[in-house]
Amino acid sequence: MSPSTKRHLNVDDVIAAIYAGSVEGGPNGNLKAQVKRVSVELGRRKAHQFTRRLLDSLAQNSEDAVQLEALVVLGFAHPDVMRKNHITLASEGRRLSKLLEKQERDDRAREVLELLCERYPDDRNLELELAGVVRRSGKTEELIERYLERAQEHFGRKELDLALPWLQQIIALDRNRKDVTRMIADIRHHQSNRRHSARSNRRFVVVFLMVGALLAGLGYREWNIHQETQTIPIADRKDLNSMAARMSALQGLLDDHQLWLGRNRVMREVSELEVASQTLREEAQAAQAQEQQALEEKRTQAEYLRQEGLKAADLGDWSTAREQFQAALLAAPQDWEHRATLKKDIQAIKAMGSGQ
Repeated sequence: MSPSTKRHLNVDDVIAAIYAGSVEGGPNGNLKAQVKRVSVELGRRKAHQFTRRLLDSLAQNSEDAVQLEALVVLGFAHPDVMRKNHITLASEGRRLSKLLEKQERDDRAREVLELLCERYPDDRNLELELAGVVRRSGKTEELIERYLERAQEHFGRKELDLALPWLQQIIALDRNRKDVTRMIADIRHHQSNRRHSARSNRRFVVVFLMVGALLAGLGYREWNIHQETQTIPIADRKDLNSMAARMSALQGLLDDHQLWLGRNRVMREVSELEVASQTLREEAQAAQAQEQQALEEKRTQAEYLRQEGLKAADLGDWSTAREQFQAALLAAPQDWEHRATLKKDIQAIKAMGSGQ
Protein backbone atom coordinates (compact mmCIF):
# COMPACT_ATOMS: atom_id res chain seq x y z
CA MET A 1 0.00 0.00 0.00
CA SER A 2 1.41 3.39 -0.97
CA PRO A 3 1.81 6.23 1.59
CA SER A 4 -0.92 8.25 -0.12
CA THR A 5 -3.36 5.30 0.04
CA LYS A 6 -2.54 4.79 3.71
CA ARG A 7 -3.20 8.50 4.46
CA HIS A 8 -6.58 8.48 2.76
CA LEU A 9 -7.74 5.21 4.37
CA ASN A 10 -9.89 6.63 7.16
CA VAL A 11 -10.35 4.44 10.22
CA ASP A 12 -14.09 5.19 10.20
CA ASP A 13 -14.29 3.86 6.65
CA VAL A 14 -12.48 0.71 7.79
CA ILE A 15 -14.98 0.17 10.58
CA ALA A 16 -17.91 0.86 8.24
CA ALA A 17 -16.55 -1.68 5.75
CA ILE A 18 -16.11 -4.33 8.45
CA TYR A 19 -19.62 -3.84 9.79
CA ALA A 20 -21.18 -3.42 6.29
CA GLY A 21 -22.21 0.16 7.01
CA SER A 22 -24.04 -0.93 10.20
CA VAL A 23 -26.51 -2.94 8.11
CA GLU A 24 -25.81 -5.93 10.36
CA GLY A 25 -26.13 -3.88 13.52
CA GLY A 26 -22.54 -2.65 13.70
CA PRO A 27 -20.80 -3.43 16.98
CA ASN A 28 -24.18 -4.61 18.30
CA GLY A 29 -24.83 -7.16 15.55
CA ASN A 30 -24.23 -10.88 15.64
CA LEU A 31 -20.48 -11.28 15.96
CA LYS A 32 -20.24 -14.76 14.43
CA ALA A 33 -22.25 -13.67 11.37
CA GLN A 34 -20.06 -10.60 10.97
CA VAL A 35 -16.87 -12.68 11.13
CA LYS A 36 -18.24 -15.09 8.54
CA ARG A 37 -19.15 -12.29 6.14
CA VAL A 38 -15.76 -10.55 6.50
CA SER A 39 -13.93 -13.83 5.86
CA VAL A 40 -15.88 -14.31 2.61
CA GLU A 41 -16.16 -10.75 1.29
CA LEU A 42 -12.88 -9.20 2.41
CA GLY A 43 -9.75 -10.35 0.58
CA ARG A 44 -6.42 -10.99 2.25
CA ARG A 45 -4.78 -7.87 0.85
CA LYS A 46 -7.59 -5.58 1.97
CA ALA A 47 -7.64 -7.29 5.37
CA HIS A 48 -3.92 -6.54 5.72
CA GLN A 49 -4.51 -2.85 4.86
CA PHE A 50 -7.39 -2.58 7.32
CA THR A 51 -5.35 -4.28 10.03
CA ARG A 52 -2.43 -1.86 9.62
CA ARG A 53 -4.79 1.13 9.71
CA LEU A 54 -6.51 -0.06 12.86
CA LEU A 55 -3.17 -0.77 14.54
CA ASP A 56 -1.97 2.77 13.76
CA SER A 57 -5.16 4.23 15.22
CA LEU A 58 -5.13 2.00 18.30
CA ALA A 59 -1.55 3.03 19.00
CA GLN A 60 -2.98 6.49 19.70
CA ASN A 61 -6.09 5.30 21.54
CA SER A 62 -5.72 1.77 22.86
CA GLU A 63 -8.99 1.94 24.84
CA ASP A 64 -11.23 2.45 21.80
CA ALA A 65 -13.45 -0.64 22.07
CA VAL A 66 -15.04 -0.20 18.62
CA GLN A 67 -11.70 -0.09 16.84
CA LEU A 68 -10.32 -2.95 18.91
CA GLU A 69 -13.43 -5.00 18.16
CA ALA A 70 -13.01 -4.32 14.44
CA LEU A 71 -9.43 -5.56 14.71
CA VAL A 72 -10.58 -8.72 16.50
CA VAL A 73 -13.25 -9.37 13.86
CA LEU A 74 -10.51 -9.14 11.21
CA GLY A 75 -8.41 -11.51 13.30
CA PHE A 76 -11.15 -14.12 13.44
CA ALA A 77 -11.85 -13.78 9.72
CA HIS A 78 -8.19 -13.71 8.61
CA PRO A 79 -5.97 -15.27 11.28
CA ASP A 80 -2.99 -15.46 8.90
CA VAL A 81 -3.04 -11.66 8.56
CA MET A 82 -2.98 -11.31 12.34
CA ARG A 83 0.01 -13.63 12.58
CA LYS A 84 1.84 -11.73 9.86
CA ASN A 85 1.38 -8.51 11.85
CA HIS A 86 2.58 -10.25 15.04
CA ILE A 87 -0.78 -9.90 16.78
CA THR A 88 -2.05 -12.55 19.17
CA LEU A 89 -5.77 -12.98 18.60
CA ALA A 90 -6.37 -14.56 22.00
CA SER A 91 -4.68 -11.65 23.83
CA GLU A 92 -6.51 -8.95 21.86
CA GLY A 93 -9.80 -10.80 22.29
CA ARG A 94 -9.28 -11.03 26.03
CA ARG A 95 -8.47 -7.30 26.19
CA LEU A 96 -11.59 -6.50 24.17
CA SER A 97 -13.83 -8.58 26.43
CA LYS A 98 -12.53 -6.68 29.47
CA LEU A 99 -13.21 -3.31 27.79
CA LEU A 100 -16.71 -4.42 26.82
CA GLU A 101 -17.44 -5.59 30.33
CA LYS A 102 -16.29 -2.24 31.73
CA GLN A 103 -18.80 -0.61 29.38
CA GLU A 104 -21.47 -2.98 30.79
CA ARG A 105 -21.78 -4.74 27.43
CA ASP A 106 -21.67 -8.17 28.99
CA ASP A 107 -23.44 -9.94 26.11
CA ARG A 108 -20.91 -8.65 23.59
CA ALA A 109 -18.02 -9.61 25.85
CA ARG A 110 -19.53 -13.06 26.08
CA GLU A 111 -19.80 -13.32 22.27
CA VAL A 112 -16.09 -12.51 21.92
CA LEU A 113 -15.05 -15.08 24.50
CA GLU A 114 -17.32 -17.75 23.02
CA LEU A 115 -15.67 -17.32 19.62
CA LEU A 116 -12.24 -17.47 21.27
CA CYS A 117 -13.23 -20.70 23.01
CA GLU A 118 -14.26 -22.20 19.67
CA ARG A 119 -10.96 -21.10 18.10
CA TYR A 120 -8.83 -22.29 21.03
CA PRO A 121 -10.73 -25.27 22.52
CA ASP A 122 -7.72 -26.44 24.59
CA ASP A 123 -7.30 -23.10 26.39
CA ARG A 124 -8.97 -23.82 29.73
CA ASN A 125 -8.36 -20.26 30.96
CA LEU A 126 -10.60 -18.88 28.20
CA GLU A 127 -13.43 -21.08 29.45
CA LEU A 128 -12.85 -19.77 32.97
CA GLU A 129 -12.90 -16.15 31.76
CA LEU A 130 -16.11 -16.80 29.86
CA ALA A 131 -17.58 -18.38 32.98
CA GLY A 132 -16.64 -15.28 34.95
CA VAL A 133 -18.42 -12.97 32.52
CA VAL A 134 -21.56 -15.10 32.53
CA ARG A 135 -21.49 -15.40 36.31
CA ARG A 136 -21.03 -11.66 36.83
CA SER A 137 -23.91 -10.94 34.48
CA GLY A 138 -26.16 -13.03 36.74
CA LYS A 139 -26.88 -15.75 34.17
CA THR A 140 -25.95 -18.67 36.36
CA GLU A 141 -28.42 -21.06 34.72
CA GLU A 142 -26.84 -20.47 31.30
CA LEU A 143 -23.42 -21.13 32.80
CA ILE A 144 -24.64 -24.38 34.33
CA GLU A 145 -26.07 -25.50 30.98
CA ARG A 146 -22.75 -24.69 29.31
CA TYR A 147 -20.86 -26.79 31.86
CA LEU A 148 -23.37 -29.61 31.44
CA GLU A 149 -22.91 -29.52 27.65
CA ARG A 150 -19.13 -29.78 28.06
CA ALA A 151 -19.53 -32.73 30.44
CA GLN A 152 -21.91 -34.50 28.06
CA GLU A 153 -19.42 -34.06 25.19
CA HIS A 154 -16.83 -35.94 27.25
CA PHE A 155 -19.44 -38.57 28.20
CA GLY A 156 -20.07 -39.14 24.50
CA ARG A 157 -16.35 -39.81 23.98
CA LYS A 158 -16.23 -41.98 27.13
CA GLU A 159 -13.77 -39.50 28.73
CA LEU A 160 -15.20 -39.79 32.23
CA ASP A 161 -12.20 -38.22 33.99
CA LEU A 162 -12.46 -35.13 31.76
CA ALA A 163 -16.18 -34.81 32.44
CA LEU A 164 -15.69 -34.67 36.21
CA PRO A 165 -14.30 -31.07 36.47
CA TRP A 166 -17.31 -29.69 34.59
CA LEU A 167 -19.70 -31.53 36.89
CA GLN A 168 -17.75 -30.18 39.86
CA GLN A 169 -18.27 -26.64 38.58
CA ILE A 170 -22.03 -27.25 38.34
CA ILE A 171 -22.22 -28.53 41.90
CA ALA A 172 -20.25 -25.49 43.09
CA LEU A 173 -22.93 -23.26 41.55
CA ASP A 174 -26.01 -25.33 42.44
CA ARG A 175 -25.86 -28.13 44.98
CA ASN A 176 -29.47 -29.10 44.27
CA ARG A 177 -28.84 -30.49 40.78
CA LYS A 178 -29.92 -34.09 41.29
CA ASP A 179 -29.23 -34.98 37.67
CA VAL A 180 -25.59 -33.96 38.10
CA THR A 181 -25.38 -35.91 41.32
CA ARG A 182 -26.57 -38.99 39.41
CA MET A 183 -23.92 -38.43 36.73
CA ILE A 184 -21.27 -38.22 39.42
CA ALA A 185 -22.53 -41.44 40.95
CA ASP A 186 -22.41 -43.15 37.53
CA ILE A 187 -18.80 -42.09 36.99
CA ARG A 188 -17.92 -43.24 40.47
CA HIS A 189 -19.53 -46.64 39.76
CA HIS A 190 -17.37 -47.20 36.68
CA GLN A 191 -14.13 -46.07 38.32
CA SER A 192 -14.58 -47.83 41.63
CA ASN A 193 -13.93 -51.45 42.41
CA ARG A 194 -17.17 -53.42 42.39
CA ARG A 195 -16.43 -54.82 45.82
CA HIS A 196 -16.60 -51.38 47.47
CA SER A 197 -19.66 -50.92 49.61
CA ALA A 198 -22.50 -48.43 49.10
CA ARG A 199 -21.20 -46.54 52.11
CA SER A 200 -17.87 -45.98 50.38
CA ASN A 201 -19.67 -44.62 47.31
CA ARG A 202 -21.74 -42.20 49.41
CA ARG A 203 -18.62 -41.00 51.18
CA PHE A 204 -16.95 -40.35 47.83
CA VAL A 205 -19.93 -38.28 46.65
CA VAL A 206 -19.86 -36.20 49.84
CA VAL A 207 -16.16 -35.50 49.44
CA PHE A 208 -16.68 -34.82 45.76
CA LEU A 209 -19.40 -32.25 46.52
CA MET A 210 -17.26 -30.54 49.14
CA VAL A 211 -14.39 -30.27 46.71
CA GLY A 212 -16.72 -29.08 43.96
CA ALA A 213 -18.01 -26.24 46.16
CA LEU A 214 -14.49 -24.86 46.41
CA LEU A 215 -13.48 -25.30 42.76
CA ALA A 216 -14.74 -21.86 41.70
CA GLY A 217 -12.09 -20.28 43.91
CA LEU A 218 -9.19 -22.40 42.78
CA GLY A 219 -6.30 -20.59 41.17
CA TYR A 220 -3.62 -21.38 38.64
CA ARG A 221 -1.75 -23.80 40.94
CA GLU A 222 -4.82 -26.00 41.44
CA TRP A 223 -5.38 -26.23 37.70
CA ASN A 224 -1.77 -27.17 37.01
CA ILE A 225 -1.90 -30.02 39.53
CA HIS A 226 -5.15 -31.25 38.00
CA GLN A 227 -3.54 -31.25 34.57
CA GLU A 228 -0.61 -33.23 35.97
CA THR A 229 -2.96 -35.96 37.17
CA GLN A 230 -4.47 -36.19 33.69
CA THR A 231 -1.07 -37.05 32.20
CA ILE A 232 -0.83 -40.22 34.32
CA PRO A 233 -2.03 -43.24 32.31
CA ILE A 234 -5.26 -44.82 33.54
CA ALA A 235 -4.67 -48.16 35.24
CA ASP A 236 -5.86 -51.41 33.71
CA ARG A 237 -7.68 -53.06 36.62
CA LYS A 238 -6.72 -56.49 35.23
CA ASP A 239 -2.98 -55.74 35.06
CA LEU A 240 -0.92 -55.60 38.27
CA ASN A 241 1.95 -53.76 36.58
CA SER A 242 -0.41 -51.11 35.19
CA MET A 243 -1.99 -50.52 38.59
CA ALA A 244 1.42 -50.42 40.31
CA ALA A 245 2.66 -47.81 37.83
CA ARG A 246 -0.36 -45.55 38.42
CA MET A 247 -0.16 -45.99 42.20
CA SER A 248 3.52 -45.01 42.13
CA ALA A 249 2.83 -41.93 39.99
CA LEU A 250 -0.11 -40.85 42.18
CA GLN A 251 1.90 -41.36 45.35
CA GLY A 252 4.68 -39.21 43.89
CA LEU A 253 2.11 -36.51 43.24
CA LEU A 254 0.91 -36.71 46.85
CA ASP A 255 4.49 -36.45 48.11
CA ASP A 256 5.20 -33.40 45.93
CA HIS A 257 1.99 -31.54 46.85
CA GLN A 258 1.12 -31.76 50.51
CA LEU A 259 -1.80 -29.29 50.35
CA TRP A 260 -4.21 -29.21 47.42
CA LEU A 261 -7.90 -29.74 46.90
CA GLY A 262 -7.67 -32.92 44.88
CA ARG A 263 -5.49 -34.72 47.44
CA ASN A 264 -8.30 -36.72 49.06
CA ARG A 265 -9.55 -37.94 45.69
CA VAL A 266 -6.09 -39.16 44.70
CA MET A 267 -5.53 -40.83 48.09
CA ARG A 268 -8.84 -42.60 47.68
CA GLU A 269 -7.87 -43.82 44.23
CA VAL A 270 -4.53 -45.10 45.57
CA SER A 271 -6.45 -47.00 48.25
CA GLU A 272 -8.83 -48.41 45.63
CA LEU A 273 -5.93 -49.53 43.46
CA GLU A 274 -4.31 -51.24 46.45
CA VAL A 275 -7.56 -53.12 47.11
CA ALA A 276 -7.93 -53.99 43.42
CA SER A 277 -4.32 -55.20 43.27
CA GLN A 278 -4.80 -57.37 46.36
CA THR A 279 -8.01 -58.78 44.89
CA LEU A 280 -6.27 -59.59 41.62
CA ARG A 281 -3.42 -61.33 43.48
CA GLU A 282 -5.91 -63.36 45.53
CA GLU A 283 -7.77 -64.36 42.36
CA ALA A 284 -4.49 -65.46 40.77
CA GLN A 285 -3.60 -67.49 43.86
CA ALA A 286 -7.06 -69.09 43.87
CA ALA A 287 -6.73 -69.97 40.20
CA GLN A 288 -3.31 -71.49 40.83
CA ALA A 289 -4.66 -73.52 43.73
CA GLN A 290 -7.57 -74.71 41.60
CA GLU A 291 -5.18 -75.73 38.85
CA GLN A 292 -3.03 -77.60 41.35
CA GLN A 293 -6.09 -79.37 42.72
CA ALA A 294 -7.09 -80.39 39.20
CA LEU A 295 -3.61 -81.84 38.62
CA GLU A 296 -3.82 -83.78 41.87
CA GLU A 297 -7.20 -85.15 40.85
CA LYS A 298 -5.72 -86.27 37.52
CA ARG A 299 -2.84 -87.98 39.34
CA THR A 300 -5.29 -89.69 41.68
CA GLN A 301 -7.42 -90.90 38.78
CA ALA A 302 -4.38 -92.03 36.83
CA GLU A 303 -2.98 -93.88 39.86
CA TYR A 304 -6.31 -95.60 40.40
CA LEU A 305 -6.38 -96.77 36.78
CA ARG A 306 -2.76 -97.92 37.02
CA GLN A 307 -3.52 -99.98 40.11
CA GLU A 308 -6.51 -101.54 38.36
CA GLY A 309 -4.27 -102.38 35.43
CA LEU A 310 -1.71 -103.95 37.75
CA LYS A 311 -4.42 -106.07 39.38
CA ALA A 312 -5.57 -107.24 35.96
CA ALA A 313 -1.98 -108.05 35.00
CA ASP A 314 -1.52 -110.07 38.20
CA LEU A 315 -4.59 -112.09 37.16
CA GLY A 316 -3.22 -112.55 33.66
CA ASP A 317 -5.98 -110.40 32.11
CA TRP A 318 -3.62 -108.60 29.74
CA SER A 319 -6.34 -106.98 27.62
CA THR A 320 -7.91 -105.33 30.64
CA ALA A 321 -4.50 -104.35 31.97
CA ARG A 322 -3.64 -102.70 28.69
CA GLU A 323 -6.95 -100.79 28.63
CA GLN A 324 -6.45 -99.57 32.21
CA PHE A 325 -2.84 -98.50 31.50
CA GLN A 326 -3.90 -96.58 28.39
CA ALA A 327 -6.74 -94.89 30.30
CA ALA A 328 -4.27 -93.94 33.03
CA LEU A 329 -1.99 -92.28 30.46
CA LEU A 330 -4.91 -90.26 29.10
CA ALA A 331 -5.99 -89.12 32.56
CA ALA A 332 -2.53 -88.34 33.93
CA PRO A 333 -0.76 -84.96 33.75
CA GLN A 334 2.28 -84.73 31.50
CA ASP A 335 4.77 -84.82 34.35
CA TRP A 336 3.33 -88.00 35.96
CA GLU A 337 6.16 -90.15 37.28
CA HIS A 338 4.69 -93.45 36.00
CA ARG A 339 4.12 -92.30 32.40
CA ALA A 340 7.34 -93.77 30.95
CA THR A 341 6.92 -97.06 32.84
CA LEU A 342 3.32 -97.51 31.69
CA LYS A 343 4.29 -96.90 28.07
CA LYS A 344 6.84 -99.70 28.33
CA ASP A 345 4.24 -101.98 29.97
CA ILE A 346 1.76 -101.28 27.17
CA GLN A 347 4.38 -102.05 24.55
CA ALA A 348 5.24 -105.28 26.35
CA ILE A 349 1.59 -106.34 26.42
CA LYS A 350 1.26 -105.54 22.72
CA ALA A 351 4.37 -107.61 22.03
CA MET A 352 2.93 -110.49 24.02
CA GLY A 353 -0.27 -110.33 21.98
CA SER A 354 1.52 -110.28 18.65
CA GLY A 355 3.73 -113.19 19.66
CA GLN A 356 0.81 -115.46 20.47
